[in-house]
Amino acid sequence: MRIYLSVDMEGLAGVAHAHQVSFGPGVDRTDYDRGRALMAGEANAAIVGALAAGADEVVVNDSHWQMRNLRAEDLASGARLVIGDKPLSMTQGIGGEGDGDFDGAAFVGYHAGAGSERGVIGHTYSSATVLEVRVNGRPHNEAGVNAIRLGHFGVPVILVAGDDALAAEVAELLPWAERVVVKRALGYSAADSLSPASAQDAIREGMARAVARLGEMQPYRPEGPLRGEIDFRLPVMADYATVVPGVERLGPRTVGFGADDGDAFYRLFLSLTRLAGVPAT
Repeated sequence: MRIYLSVDMEGLAGVAHAHQVSFGPGVDRTDYDRGRALMAGEANAAIVGALAAGADEVVVNDSHWQMRNLRAEDLASGARLVIGDKPLSMTQGIGGEGDGDFDGAAFVGYHAGAGSERGVIGHTYSSATVLEVRVNGRPHNEAGVNAIRLGHFGVPVILVAGDDALAAEVAELLPWAERVVVKRALGYSAADSLSPASAQDAIREGMARAVARLGEMQPYRPEGPLRGEIDFRLPVMADYATVVPGVERLGPRTVGFGADDGDAFYRLFLSLTRLAGVPAT
């Protein structure tokens, strides 16, 4: 049994502010380095839980920011690490040549989508670029967007861990998945959090439940052909996105596009989001 583990940072226990998950000019990196340790702790809880429940291997995708947050030496044995500036971002390692098959996927440290009223550091792929993503008219967060590509390759999402705002969104999009709530969202930059040790216990236990229920889990496959819409933060971002053939301008900041399957949808979504980010730099 092989489990795919995508790990983000905003949804970790103990995290409530952007300075805990990134750094830059004028921002001390002390909080970020502590966040990296929290990230490794929850990743390891999921790894250990999966292996104890019968998994043979866990492939971990560092899925946050520049995607080189996890230190390889901090990971539990029995795991592989996918790290670096990855073309397929948060789903790298799925569906590529030599990647192999996975029985299920877990998302740890995830967060609510862009526009969430309370979600801690809520966004969808890029807080600088994206205001909302819809698939077939339905809003999707990162967990949902990523699940579409995984579902195309027959991989079900079996567990999602983060705050309670995320859990509510996942209950709508991926109702079969185990939901582990490690903190209660009090606002964009505020949370009532479990201790890291308690959060890690909850993730280990959740992974055991998820693996035991593997036969009930479903790959996420919205009815095709898929219709995507992205609301960008600025009209100039839509200007850049509509350079791509087949992408329509639906409004000052909104573009629409179609895709025949989940893999094509994800690749086009990722390309448009990156292209729209060019004028933001």
